[in-house]
Amino acid sequence: MKVTKLISVALVALTVGGTGGLFAPAVTAQAKSTMKVFPKSIRGTWYHYDGKGHYGTTKITAKKIKSRSYSYGQWYTETTALHRRKTVSDLGNTGIHSNWGVAIKVMGWTDLMGWNQAAGAGAYFKVGHQRYHGKNVRVLKEAGSAMIKVYKHDYKTKHLAKHFQRSSEIF
Repeated sequence: MKVTKLISVALVALTVGGTGGLFAPAVTAQAKSTMKVFPKSIRGTWYHYDGKGHYGTTKITAKKIKSRSYSYGQWYTETTALHRRKTVSDLGNTGIHSNWGVAIKVMGWTDLMGWNQAAGAGAYFKVGHQRYHGKNVRVLKEAGSAMIKVYKHDYKTKHLAKHFQRSSEIF
């Protein structure tokens, strides 16, 4: 069913073709403004393991996401503060804020984009479940690209992060 829906959307996009202006408002017209706060389901501290002894974290509060990860021999930290604005805004008049972001709901995902981002996909977040010793455990799925491709999984404990480490994830 989901594949059929995805194919239908792709066919509509291809049919519209060069008249992207006709297609774009249908996508952005879901809400008049962006989210005030992140959904409670994704909030909290989440962990991922790189397979080499380093645990990264993603901390999500009502209005902030802070990620810390180890890559190429050093730690990287990124913080994005959630702010609200109209979904259709003149980005030239919003002011430049490098660590501000806006979020909207897209097909069940929370899509976090830069404050001044005019086009392109943001970072998507959604809670899913995996089986661990016969029980469901929550997993934070992080995705990117226009096709919402999952590239990372985060877990509520370091133990689960190490247990479910994925060699295909990029750190």
